[in-house]
Amino acid sequence: MTNTLKYSLGVFFVIVLLFFYNKSSQSSYDLKSKPIFDGKRESVFRILITEHDDYVELVKKDTTWSITQELTYKVKDNQIDKIFNRLLKVEQEMLITTKSEKWEKFGVDDSLGRHIQVFDENDNEVIHYVFGNSGQDWQHNYIRESKSNDVYRTNDNVYFLLNSNTTYWGEKPPEEKTENDND
Repeated sequence: MTNTLKYSLGVFFVIVLLFFYNKSSQSSYDLKSKPIFDGKRESVFRILITEHDDYVELVKKDTTWSITQELTYKVKDNQIDKIFNRLLKVEQEMLITTKSEKWEKFGVDDSLGRHIQVFDENDNEVIHYVFGNSGQDWQHNYIRESKSNDVYRTNDNVYFLLNSNTTYWGEKPPEEKTENDND
């Protein structure tokens, strides 16, 4: 074997080693995320959404959802579906910071953020997250679990679903006509 061939094989071997080392070190940056709520829809009996002093409370009795502030309103089924199919399926994609001093920057401090709390049938809090929508990134939000300092970027923009306006979640049922209305 000539020296040139030995050097070429040696360089090739070093390049292959560097490739596999780089590949294994890059795998530590893979995003491993899961939905913020991995429970079953049937286990949720109360949802509380708050922003500043405004709130909306959605309560399930049997299979029917109602708004505690507006008992006359009929809850829009598609809005409840959006909670379970999109809002509670949002994933914490990337850790942004672990410093509570930066919460305000990302809008996830207790006074600036929008809160969602989910409760089970025994009124035990299952999850409590604070969402922020700070900056120019319209495809993502920032999220923090209420008892944690960690702020994550989400994989989807769901901030608009955390609406504390009762008319967003419900509507007045159509008034029924009586026989006297025809006169």
